[in-house]
Amino acid sequence: MTEKLASILGIAVPLLWDNVDTDALVPAAPHKKINGGGRDRLREILFYEFRFDAAGRPKPDFVLNDPQFAGAPILLAGENFGCGSSREVAVWSLRDFGFRAVLAKSFAEIFEQNAYKNHLLPVTVDTATHARIVAKLNCFPQQAIFIDLVERCIAIGGATIGSFRADEMGLEMIVNGMDEFSLTARHVADIQATQRRLAETWPWLAT
Repeated sequence: MTEKLASILGIAVPLLWDNVDTDALVPAAPHKKINGGGRDRLREILFYEFRFDAAGRPKPDFVLNDPQFAGAPILLAGENFGCGSSREVAVWSLRDFGFRAVLAKSFAEIFEQNAYKNHLLPVTVDTATHARIVAKLNCFPQQAIFIDLVERCIAIGGATIGSFRADEMGLEMIVNGMDEFSLTARHVADIQATQRRLAETWPWLAT
């Protein structure tokens, strides 16, 4: 069991690029430099080639280096976030940096699955809702976004902005702090009842 999460409240880092791939999220060279898959230093390499120059100095014009967004739990992205290769370390790196949710118009399928498994909430909103959020934050970048995982709605400044789509099982895992195994165990009685029903309907399946 991990931490249960019913809501997220915090500012968002606006990185409104489309088609952010996993190579951009976790470039191979710096990943090898920190000795592969250890999770304790992954925050160092997130968006490495955009955050740092050739000498390893932070680039002041990259939004993740902007002090006003330090500690933000939400990343506001564009379309098709997390495309490219299916490296789970991309999700680990976002979590290690401190993000609890990525809000976007769409996600690459494998990235979205990895996000749920690692309790990073992929918040999928329609184009109109996305535009309202961007407009609000353009006026007041420090406004906190409230994401209600139970009601599946998003609010800014106390006003509801819209709803979001989510995978039923993935959302249940995050809300209840469960992994796939514990979630399956929770439904053992239903699984056994289904097995009995199938055996009664098609007895040759039980042989």
